[in-house]
Amino acid sequence: MTPDSRAWTIAREDFEHARRSRLLWGALALISLLVVPSFWSVTGSYHAVDGRPSPPLQAVLDVPAYLSTYLFVIVAALAYGAVAGERESGTIRLLLGLPGTRCDVLVGKLLSRVGMLLVSVVPLLAILATTIVVRQGTVPFVPFAVVAAWVLLYGIAWTTFAVGASAAFDSRYRALAAVAGTYIAFAYNVPIWPAVVDPLLTSLLPAGMESYVPRLNPTLALFYTGEWLVSRVTPVTADIGTAPALVSVLVLLLVGVGGPLLGYRRFERADL
Repeated sequence: MTPDSRAWTIAREDFEHARRSRLLWGALALISLLVVPSFWSVTGSYHAVDGRPSPPLQAVLDVPAYLSTYLFVIVAALAYGAVAGERESGTIRLLLGLPGTRCDVLVGKLLSRVGMLLVSVVPLLAILATTIVVRQGTVPFVPFAVVAAWVLLYGIAWTTFAVGASAAFDSRYRALAAVAGTYIAFAYNVPIWPAVVDPLLTSLLPAGMESYVPRLNPTLALFYTGEWLVSRVTPVTADIGTAPALVSVLVLLLVGVGGPLLGYRRFERADL
């Protein structure tokens, strides 16, 4: 794909439009107000304890927990209307007539919304790193870089899923319901997964493989894999082994790739 291809043109135009979204920046401002003061308070409360990671490293390990739910809010605000909004307003015909294929539209939207995710989340991660430095005197650079990269990859996977869901529907509200409904089905603080799916999968898997059940939940990949990744670059001991961690990564990749593929199939067949 060349820089002057139709997909890149759509991506650039959509990026300019998306970055003016009051919904996105309002959500980001609200999340910053919710996350940063709380993280500031907790980060300052860590003290050295024998057998525990150092206080700065404890703060780094807490970053995924503080961003998990809020990161999904950013993703939803950013991506749910990416294609569905164009279909709802009728401007999708303009995009397809300039000329451009449906694949160009979807790829352009994916590039644009992933770019906006990076623009939105990277500054927030920088603020959290600065908070650790101020409160603890230093930030472990390599572990924080690993965690930050994983947070961004997690956000990208859910963003591509949400753009795919947006392409599958001709209404922003249906797309939002699909995105939010999928997340709620997996969210561990909602009764569906712990009360229904977890026990069902545990009963179906062979004996001794029960530990893999949480790794099949793509919303939990942020915690488990993040901790495992940090254990690769520090003396910290992770609660999970390499195989379960890789299962978590694979499940997240399936979400990130499966969303656009299924969304494109519906989008390609839709009567526009």
